[in-house]
Amino acid sequence: MITPAIGTIDLYTQLETLIRSDTPVFIHGSPGIGKSYIVNDIAEKNGLEIIDVRLSQLDAVDLRGIPSIENGLTKWMPPIFLPQDRESSGILFLDELNSAPLSIQAAIYQLVLDRKIGEYSMPKGWRIVCAGNKIDDKGIVFKLPSPLINRMIHIVLEARYDDWKQWGIKNAIHPYIIGFLGFRPDLLSSEVPSSSETNPAFATPRAWSMLSNIIKGDVAIDRIHPIVYGSVGYGAGIEFISFVKVYKNLPNVDDILSGRSEHVPDEPSALYALCAALIERYSTHEEAVNLFGYSQKLPVEFTVMLIKDLITKDESIAELEAFDAWLEKYNEYII
Repeated sequence: MITPAIGTIDLYTQLETLIRSDTPVFIHGSPGIGKSYIVNDIAEKNGLEIIDVRLSQLDAVDLRGIPSIENGLTKWMPPIFLPQDRESSGILFLDELNSAPLSIQAAIYQLVLDRKIGEYSMPKGWRIVCAGNKIDDKGIVFKLPSPLINRMIHIVLEARYDDWKQWGIKNAIHPYIIGFLGFRPDLLSSEVPSSSETNPAFATPRAWSMLSNIIKGDVAIDRIHPIVYGSVGYGAGIEFISFVKVYKNLPNVDDILSGRSEHVPDEPSALYALCAALIERYSTHEEAVNLFGYSQKLPVEFTVMLIKDLITKDESIAELEAFDAWLEKYNEYII
């Protein structure tokens, strides 16, 4: 039986619960889908310190520390990367746990279960969160020993476009990418290429974010095809480049936002691109009122998508009278 995976938005809720209850957790997920980002974000939002330890880079002796002689007895000096302040609170993030050698995994047993390792005892305000890639991701991953497995809660994370789009809008991901992945959400993540593929790149949320940063600099897509392929893989890259050509033939976005145009494209790919462009360019409540009107000329699924994305970018539009009128008409389509 396969345990169902959760999305990134749900992961926030699950982690908050486990952190409050001081329960160790292991997040299983493919590379580049946001495991480390979310743990760091939760720490920042809750005013917690965070110590990020990459266990695959350590030896077993690094965890227990270095021995010294005190009063004729051996005393182990704990490593500096373990929290020392007894009054502090935070998250000890043990990343790449299942990529660490078995000797490291065995050394973690006591820390995860008893919050101790050798003579070291972790401050009460600290919580343990672990993460690692899945075994079928073709990375350097070892099966966790059953005693360690039973010391933690296990959560399987997957990339979901709807979750990622909310993050993308709030973090100014380029509208080319938001629009394209709305049209082809299955390409948000792709499988790791086989060893026979000369280009090892593959699509992940992290890869699309990197590509977004590159094309934000007003770089002509036609001039950077190798970079596109090298970011998200050849297959996804080819489709993305073709989509950008559609994007460049859209109606004038500024005219729509100002209420001067009511032109609606026919092709679904162009509608996804247009909605992404409108959200990216939107800035005022006056434009929001115009979009409430324009959206009603779109197919219903795009009408709802456009306004939901608009609320993601600017929650204050929900206070406008125009929104109340729009909601009365489309309430039955809101999930």
